[in-house]
Amino acid sequence: MQQEKKNEAAPQESVWLAEVWQEHRERIARLLTARMPESLLRRMGVDDLMQETYLACGRRMEFLREPGELPIYVKLRRIALQTLADMERKHLAAGKRDAMKEVDLTPEGSDRTDYTDAWAQFADTISSPRTHLERMERLEATRRALRQMPKNDREILELRHFEELSNAECAAVLEITQKTASIRYVRALKRFRDLLLQVGEGL
Repeated sequence: MQQEKKNEAAPQESVWLAEVWQEHRERIARLLTARMPESLLRRMGVDDLMQETYLACGRRMEFLREPGELPIYVKLRRIALQTLADMERKHLAAGKRDAMKEVDLTPEGSDRTDYTDAWAQFADTISSPRTHLERMERLEATRRALRQMPKNDREILELRHFEELSNAECAAVLEITQKTASIRYVRALKRFRDLLLQVGEGL
């Protein structure tokens, strides 16, 4: 009887996962597109990685359905990043690492280009018109500013502006309070703006 009840619940779980996946699919796709290295893209497409992530979600239903304050997207994001790390190990023979930890996306020393361009575009939105930076100068100024920023500052800005996470979701990802996340964001935004202007004036 218990086995029959378990089998009856399985289709309901599948329907729930499909609905949740559909709701957050575009955000997961943007995340993986930005984080997927070119070396892995030569072996599998983003759609393939999305499929692997969905299958991984099906195997982590207990984690996804676990009650608590952790937003569902944050749970999906963790599984997506873990799947990405798994695929890197599988296809690129990457060294062993903790897949549940965040991936460092510092433009320096990486073959990912999406966030470099995204940072430059973000710089446009907060730069003073007085800097008059041309595109190449803006890219160089952005790179220099990023090299001077603490990792925590880069991380909170990437989460808010590139992944478009809410303050509550950022807090959950970083495992800090929402108040702390808000303060860190405002501080990081000011620091990046100030650094960008300082570097821009020196070009």
